[in-house]
Amino acid sequence: MVRILCPFCDQEIELDNDLSGEYLCEMCDETLLYENKDLLEKPIVLGKHSNFLTVQNIASWLVVILLSIPTFGIIALIVALGFVIAEVADRREIQRRAISGHPYPEKISAYGIRIDVNKRMKLLHWREKKQLEFYPNELTSIKHEQRYYAGRFKLFTSILKRSWEFTSDKESKGSIKIFLNGTYAASIIDLTTKKGVEICRVMQNLYGVPHSVDRQVIVVRSDGGDGGGGGG
Repeated sequence: MVRILCPFCDQEIELDNDLSGEYLCEMCDETLLYENKDLLEKPIVLGKHSNFLTVQNIASWLVVILLSIPTFGIIALIVALGFVIAEVADRREIQRRAISGHPYPEKISAYGIRIDVNKRMKLLHWREKKQLEFYPNELTSIKHEQRYYAGRFKLFTSILKRSWEFTSDKESKGSIKIFLNGTYAASIIDLTTKKGVEICRVMQNLYGVPHSVDRQVIVVRSDGGDGGGGGG
C-alpha cells in the first residue's frame, strides 16, 4: 500500500499496491498516472522451491532401502516412525507458539526466495500454503549464519622431500534468518556460503535492510564426532 497526492485536488489517497498504472481518485473522480521508480524490470529468483533430489538425500534413501531388504522392512519402519515423531513434536511446538500469541508461530524454512517487480518477497517452499509472502516495510533485518570446517592440509613432494602446510577453510551449508516486524519469522536454509552472501547482497541493495553475519566453525573431535564450535 502507498499514499500519494492527487495532482487535481491535492488530496492524499491510498493505493492498494505500489504498481505503476492508472488510478481513479475517489475525491475528484479524475484519473491519475502513478509511476513507481523503484520497480524492478523483472522478478528475481534466488534458490529453488525444494532441495530433495540431492546426492546426499538419494544416497540416504538407497541406504535405507538396502538395509530394509534383509531386515524385512524394520529399518524403513524405524525411519518412518522417527519422522512421524519429529513431525508431531514440531506441530505441537507450532501450536504452543500460536497459543502464546507469537506472530509467526511456524517459522517457515524454504530453499529460496522470489522478489517480484513491486519488491514483494515470497519464500519458495515446496508446499504452496507455506510460501510465505511479505513486503519491504515488514522486513526489519536478516542474519546470515555461515558454517565451516577449519581445515589444515599438507602437500608432500617426493622430489624435494619436504612438506608444505597451509590452512584452508572448507565451507559447509548455512542459512539466512529473516526477521519481520522485529520478530524471527522464517529461514532460507541449505545455502552455500557463496549463495548466502549473494542473497544478502541483493536484499541489502534493494531494501537497505540491516545485515549481520554469524560465522561458526564446526569442530571435529578426535573421537570422530561433530559438534558446533565458537564464532569464527
